[in-house]
Amino acid sequence: MATEEKKSGSWRLQSGQYLGEVSALCFLHLPSHLSIIRELPYLVAGSGSQILVYDLELGTMMSSFDVFQGIRVHGICCGATHTDGPESQGVDFEIAVFGERRVKVFRLEINLGQQVSVGLRLLHLLPNFGNWVLDVSFIKHGEGQCLAIGCSDNSVHLWDVSTSTVVLQVQHPERTLLYSMRLWGETIEALRIASGTIYNEIIVWKVASQSDASCLTSQVEQHFDQSNSLSNGVQLHNCQYEAIHISKLAGHEGSIFRISWSSDGSKLVSVSDDRSARVWAVCTETMHSNKPADSIGLMLFGHSARVWDCCIFGSLIVTAGEDCTCRVWGLDGKHLETIKEHIGRGIWRCLYDPKSSLLITAGFDSAIKVHQLHIPFSGGLKGHAETKQIGGIVTYTTRIPTLSEHIGPMDSKSEYVRCLRFTCEDTLYVSTNHGYMYHAKLLDTEVEWTKLVRVSEEVPIVCMDLLSEPFKLSSGVKDWIAVGDGKGNMTVVGVIYGACTPRVGFAFTWSAGIERQLLGAHWCQSLGYGFIFTADPRGTLKLWRLCDHSATSCDVSLLAEFTSSFGSRIMCLDASLEEEVLVCGDIRGNLVLFPLLKSVLLGTLVTSDVKISPSSCFRGAHGISSISSVAVARLSSNQIEICSTGADGCICYLEYDKDRKDLEFIGMKQVKELSLIQSVSACNSFVNEPSNCHYAAGFASVDFIIWNLLTETKVFQIPCGGWRRPHSYYLGDVPEIKNCFAYVKDDIIYIHRRWVLNGEGKELSRNLHMQFHGREMHSICFVSEELQPGVTGKDHLLYRSSWIATGCEDGTVRLTRYMPDVDNWSGSKLLGEHVGGSAVRSICCVSKINILPSDMTGIPNIRTANNGTTENRETPTLLISVGAKRVLTSWLLRSRKVDKKEEIVRDPQHDNTGNGNTCLSPESPSMSFQWLSTDMPAKYSSIQKVPTNIEKRADQAGDADGKDDAASEKGNKDLNSCIKDKYEDDWRYMAVTAFLVKCANSRITVCFIGVACSDATLALRALVLPYRLWFDVAFLCPLSSPVLSLQHVILPACLPSEGNWQIGSLYILISGATDGSIAFWDLTRSIEAFMQLVSVLDTEKFIDCQKRPRTGRGSQGGRRWRSLDSRMSKNRLGASSTTVKAGVETDENLPKHSGDGTSSMLNDNGSSRTASSHAIHTASLDSEASAYDSSSDICEISPLLVFKAIHKSGVNSLHISNVEGCLSPEIGFLYNLISGGDDQALSCLTFELSLSTFSAEFDNMTLEIKNSITELGNAKKLVHSNQDKKKNYWIRFLNHDTVPSAHSSAVKGVWTDGSWVFSTGLDQRVRCWRLQEEGKLIEYAYLVISVPEPEALDAKLCGRNKYQIAVAGRGMQMLEFSEILASVDITQ
Repeated sequence: MATEEKKSGSWRLQSGQYLGEVSALCFLHLPSHLSIIRELPYLVAGSGSQILVYDLELGTMMSSFDVFQGIRVHGICCGATHTDGPESQGVDFEIAVFGERRVKVFRLEINLGQQVSVGLRLLHLLPNFGNWVLDVSFIKHGEGQCLAIGCSDNSVHLWDVSTSTVVLQVQHPERTLLYSMRLWGETIEALRIASGTIYNEIIVWKVASQSDASCLTSQVEQHFDQSNSLSNGVQLHNCQYEAIHISKLAGHEGSIFRISWSSDGSKLVSVSDDRSARVWAVCTETMHSNKPADSIGLMLFGHSARVWDCCIFGSLIVTAGEDCTCRVWGLDGKHLETIKEHIGRGIWRCLYDPKSSLLITAGFDSAIKVHQLHIPFSGGLKGHAETKQIGGIVTYTTRIPTLSEHIGPMDSKSEYVRCLRFTCEDTLYVSTNHGYMYHAKLLDTEVEWTKLVRVSEEVPIVCMDLLSEPFKLSSGVKDWIAVGDGKGNMTVVGVIYGACTPRVGFAFTWSAGIERQLLGAHWCQSLGYGFIFTADPRGTLKLWRLCDHSATSCDVSLLAEFTSSFGSRIMCLDASLEEEVLVCGDIRGNLVLFPLLKSVLLGTLVTSDVKISPSSCFRGAHGISSISSVAVARLSSNQIEICSTGADGCICYLEYDKDRKDLEFIGMKQVKELSLIQSVSACNSFVNEPSNCHYAAGFASVDFIIWNLLTETKVFQIPCGGWRRPHSYYLGDVPEIKNCFAYVKDDIIYIHRRWVLNGEGKELSRNLHMQFHGREMHSICFVSEELQPGVTGKDHLLYRSSWIATGCEDGTVRLTRYMPDVDNWSGSKLLGEHVGGSAVRSICCVSKINILPSDMTGIPNIRTANNGTTENRETPTLLISVGAKRVLTSWLLRSRKVDKKEEIVRDPQHDNTGNGNTCLSPESPSMSFQWLSTDMPAKYSSIQKVPTNIEKRADQAGDADGKDDAASEKGNKDLNSCIKDKYEDDWRYMAVTAFLVKCANSRITVCFIGVACSDATLALRALVLPYRLWFDVAFLCPLSSPVLSLQHVILPACLPSEGNWQIGSLYILISGATDGSIAFWDLTRSIEAFMQLVSVLDTEKFIDCQKRPRTGRGSQGGRRWRSLDSRMSKNRLGASSTTVKAGVETDENLPKHSGDGTSSMLNDNGSSRTASSHAIHTASLDSEASAYDSSSDICEISPLLVFKAIHKSGVNSLHISNVEGCLSPEIGFLYNLISGGDDQALSCLTFELSLSTFSAEFDNMTLEIKNSITELGNAKKLVHSNQDKKKNYWIRFLNHDTVPSAHSSAVKGVWTDGSWVFSTGLDQRVRCWRLQEEGKLIEYAYLVISVPEPEALDAKLCGRNKYQIAVAGRGMQMLEFSEILASVDITQ
């Protein structure tokens, strides 16, 4: 019988695609006979150690290749192009790629057949150069070609491609180090070199032959010694060449980062550290003097930071800088355009193609963006209507008919435009101050005007709203226009489209208010044309019903008045007839909810003129900025979601619970590029993205912008003078190619329209590579794939993706998806940012709930009948991020699906959209977190007070000689002195770990968060859900050094279940400090005491749902935010921040480890201090100093164990994993604690944690342990025991192994699952270690990664014997570590 047996084979570590800075760009132009097939060139980009090949027409990445190992690609140059013939569908490009001291020549093969394929083949590997390579260029030499290589020592080397030898070395006589160099010329005789020196000068020189040189026959050897000094002249094929100085250009006041030659070699453009670009006229004749020449043609100033790159083609100059802007200039120095779509540390590379007018920009944020440059259109067109088409955008310039013949300036009696409204892409309604309403039809070359009606005599129209299809009557009315005038009259006009021109079907007027009190008219699309709202300046809405209309009259009745509790003008509204709710946003940033009963709409109530009060409200949803749009969508039978946009540049999400009448802030997205968001819309064509592709339309200063929220790309930008001018816009189903915008300036109406019908045109992709963080990342974590809801068969491939959360130096938190073997990095979503952009230092994801049995806390069954929460509320998944300014932010996983298929997010004043503004919410398997809550110290209360008895407790873990006592006393004095300083400090959270605890039979879930601060303090915080209340639970006694890393261990009371919960019985916190020590802390009693306290408090009284995250925008600007902040702080210290004092067991034997590995026992002589658990109010609302006194009432926890000298310096990372095969808590669970430090070492500490049921067994075990303690380093058993009335447990330390030089630099990240250990360090390597049974670490494999300066590492097991390893630093990279199974046939 023949069988096939799989046996364990070797393991393989493979690198994945790098997601980070783009450092090189190069076009690949097709030969002339193939340019007919393709108009656009290909693009090659260098990112990390890889090159990426893009198809610009399709906007997709064709392939990626690793070209170096651990060396960043600095530049790419294209040489000869080869084809097999005129009929060939394939083309080969020779490209040179260089980085640091390496140069490689490849052949890039592209097959243009039906199956497009890309291949890369190495042709030449040049020997290492002694200096950094700054530029390379292919030049012709005879019948072949050579490669010119410019180095940072101001020398040029010539590589013969045919013979693979260096045949020429020429160095400029002035030997100086360079920051930049650029070569120009197609032959060696025409070769020109521009060198940017460290002295802020540019040396222009060339390579020339010596006519009178004697013929030499010797040739240059292939392997040359770079350390030898070079002469000015070296022979090439019996010709002597030397460096000829042309000129020296001086003028820059900073380092010269980039130089670019014009196509004819007559001009140079240079950019510098001095924030300027300079254009130089280069003389062709040789200058015998080395004195700097004054040949500056232009000086271009405009960048606010260093300028990194430049290029010059024809009449255009392009510069890119650290201020994230790319600026386009004319040769006359005129600034033509500014492009700002990148984030972070700036744009590093720009590249322009004059044939296609394409500008490519790339930078630190990993994005590669495509811009099509056009000559800007200048105003000044005169006449009734004129059009001009530029780059697919048709621009109309027109006037209203009464002004078409007007000559001269306007006066107070002139007619001018008051309101504009688009109804579709070719129809615009205009109303004026004289009471006229016009219809404008946009034709191909002109605008056709129709005067519809004059509403009133000499009374200006002050507001207008429009309602279009699908609400069309049998009479043929297509558009319903409502206008209000200065006398308080409302007029509704129905427009019918006839065969030629539109006409008025009916028009009727009624008095809706007193004079100058009618400021707004609002249709509601969900209610239809039978109802309309009017608004006054005092926050009152009137609901009118329209019925039985005729050509001149209509039955208009007032149904109800809605009065806002804030007394501010209502700016926008939306209603849900099914949910019977009306949501309004006012001019002061407040949201107000009113009940909208069907009986009111149907008019069945007996009373007339019903006055309705708000059912709920939210003060300052957008701070003090006006709300511009609001939308309602149903979440469940008793919950609705509200989305609003405003003049603070934010999109806010709120939930309303109809049972509890609560309006709760659940999330926010800040769009930094927009200062005012008019509305958001969505395109449902991107179903494979992490979320629907959303667009935001609004204003930034004086420009109207449509912004792609997913790709972080600017779709459309029109300078218009700002939002205060009359304007309107209309978006189609694909806003990139379907958009219209109109605005008024003086007496001219400017209309910009781009409308490409489906199939008629092709839109270039504006974002080739996904945008990521723009600065360094300090933290990374996987989001468990079990959290993704509703995995079915057809979605299995999509759910193979991994979701990774990252925190960045600029305060942003992102969620990125990685799909193996498909698109790799397939999407990145910006979740938000910390307050004021404070750096994110640590991040963790928590989803598993630990159940606290009722018998531990005496908690009764408090589940009520009205706690109908969603599944997400019952089992929350949180993302916790901490960082600078002691900001602690929590994010909630949002996996619920909106019941309503069409979620319409619209601007009722400006937006009459077609398909483009219906945001379809398909049941797509996307994952997203939204902001939940933020906690940070109040201003002037940023230092926690250290209790006076802290040194007494710290000595329990101190040295026997009392050195720690002295250090603690000194640190206590220093900290107490800091308390007196009420100015803002610079403390930051360095590390975080979190876990969820839930009382049995309770709807309350508590997220306990351990945070380590840079002031050498540890704190245990609590976030009570679903109420979003923050509590201080305990202070962990400060150690002598700050803590850099945190982990926790939860001992289950029974075997862990396969679900997302377990019964927790013991909670241990583990910390690693800057002095190399590792400490263990017991949090169990504090947690149980706090849970007992929460169960008896009436938590709902402390609920403060009226909170939104701070953004650094106008939402918290000025005095108002400071008063809000003060009030919230006092509320937290008073009612919400009720603190807990829990007992801490101190009758313990604490092992103390010194540097030599020996241990000693410290005993506190049987003294013990316990405290009952009770609630204490921590602050007085009248005294600011109470913020300092509150900490003395919070319980203090001393460490169980402190292991010193585990590392010789800081413990940068910790990770812990339980070992498989453990049976029960009574027998014990084994854990491996892996740590990495600044001392380049890895440490593995194996310990066993177990509960003891019987006290007699516990006493015998403790006695036995006391007699068997020896050195930990020799793998002997060291035990710490704990015993109280409720719980006995012991920790037995079994093995300790250290790898002294695991990395050649500091270890920054570690991870283990008990079988394998993965580590990364500043040596830019990821190492895999086999974890042996006795805790020994054996290195198995390593790989050089593309991430410079890696800061964090996380990994997960995906499938059987396959790991994904994510590394973050200056970019992010995924690696795969998998087993290769060998198949062996065995015949019996």
